Amino acid sequence: MGKFIKILAGIVLALSMALSGNFMATNVLASNDAALYISGARFLTALHGQADDNSEIVLALYEKNGENIAYLNDGISHVYTDYTQSNTTINGIGAVERYAFEGTLVYNFFMAGDIPCLMTDEGKIYACEYLNNYYVTQIQNQD
Repeated sequence: MGKFIKILAGIVLALSMALSGNFMATNVLASNDAALYISGARFLTALHGQADDNSEIVLALYEKNGENIAYLNDGISHVYTDYTQSNTTINGIGAVERYAFEGTLVYNFFMAGDIPCLMTDEGKIYACEYLNNYYVTQIQNQD
């Protein structure tokens, strides 16, 4: 009787796997998040910045179908998100471009002489350099 139950269980298992399509099925995923979020988007600009505490950031901006998409990478994690841009003034700095990501995280862009800079609302400043799309793509491929 035990042998019969084992054979019956094996047949049921084989049939369920064959009928459900899960037997040797392969799920294909995008090689990275960039394929999901910015495929077909127009690259606008990108910055790589470093603060006094040696923390780093990569910020890349894109436009796709009228929507603003940002790629943010702090060296530990990354995110693709929407953003809004506005102009404002900060005491001691002057005119800045204010970028709000998901409405909560904010970076203020300004020029300090010839150096592009990003500043958080908490006052942390990143001295930056511009990156082209090729370098940003290389970073995204490592995510």
